[in-house]
Amino acid sequence: MDARKDEFNNKLRPARLIAVGNRINLKAAASEECFSAELERIVSLVVPHLSKDRPNLVVLGEVLGLPLALAGKRGYLPRRMQTSNVAITMLALGYARRIFHYRHLYPGISSVRALLLSLSDLMYRPFTTTLSKLAARHQVYLSASSIVPHVQCSNSQIDISRFGRKRVGKVYLPDGPGVYNTAFLWGPDGELIGTTDKVFLTESEQTTLDLTPGDLQQVRPFDTEMGKVGIAISLDAFTPEYLRALDHQGTRIVIQNDANDTLWAAPCKTWEWQPQEWLNSVLGSVQDDYQHLYCNVCPMTITMKSDSEPDPLCNFVGNNDFVHTVTDKPMKGKFLAMSPWVVDDPGRANPEMSLTQRRASLEQVAKQLLPGGSRANQYRESVIWADVEVPG
Repeated sequence: MDARKDEFNNKLRPARLIAVGNRINLKAAASEECFSAELERIVSLVVPHLSKDRPNLVVLGEVLGLPLALAGKRGYLPRRMQTSNVAITMLALGYARRIFHYRHLYPGISSVRALLLSLSDLMYRPFTTTLSKLAARHQVYLSASSIVPHVQCSNSQIDISRFGRKRVGKVYLPDGPGVYNTAFLWGPDGELIGTTDKVFLTESEQTTLDLTPGDLQQVRPFDTEMGKVGIAISLDAFTPEYLRALDHQGTRIVIQNDANDTLWAAPCKTWEWQPQEWLNSVLGSVQDDYQHLYCNVCPMTITMKSDSEPDPLCNFVGNNDFVHTVTDKPMKGKFLAMSPWVVDDPGRANPEMSLTQRRASLEQVAKQLLPGGSRANQYRESVIWADVEVPG
């Protein structure tokens, strides 16, 4: 029995890894039905690329369900605002009664936290119901993240009339004062395999949304036919402490649900060039420091552990090398797939350009993508995929 078990554990497990980088369309959040249709459209992008002879793991983005906060009549004006702070303020006016209820129920919580608790059913039900159905329809493993509390389901007509939709027959209510950035993983049968709360929150998640950090001690990988799959949401995938927790539990595939709310091709708060720092996660998570971590699947890249250096022609725009910005160590590994940015690195067409000139040109394009810019919201949508044999 032990010999058979060892043989199974050492067997290579085939998988097709698929990542989707979709555009955010606030018009799709006009209603629950519109948003569900948008989720169906996003998942439909992967259908032509699904494998028929190996398990498919489809990874979507971070806080994918957040636009649901603006659904319905109460979100009509907030959907048209240019900044999140103004939108949140206007949205709070529409949910004033519920906000009062939750601030009374959980004394000491902020108005923003109370607002997110007020949106529990709206943010949770359409998002999870739709993605569960899509996972089953296409028989794929499917992962995405959203902003939600931990919930309990109620069939009480009083609860439904106060916090839900009357015709649905149930309502999801928060089971405590916490609101999290939570990633979900559904199986090919549509059943929820598990969830993971983001542990290391960004500044905007703390100050603007007042989210609750997850507990690192509760983070667990999930057993699948592809091997152990762990989730590291955005900043968690940059954090060695978090990656070590996944590695120590034998995780093979790291799902990195991610989104970026700042200029991509530009300096960031912690480094002179954000695309260089981003390598710390998508490539840094498959370094030899982590014995078991083998693949990383992010909406814009798929990487794999390797003893060789990455192909210099496959790098984020404005980068010259593959060096970890914290440790200064050169990184090994392999990019199996990478989504294109809106423009190519100008250094490809003109190798004589200096790094400073290349980055200045790219940053100008990044600014044009902002609201009011000449390329406002003209981001590319992408689907990337790669077949891998995961060590058992």
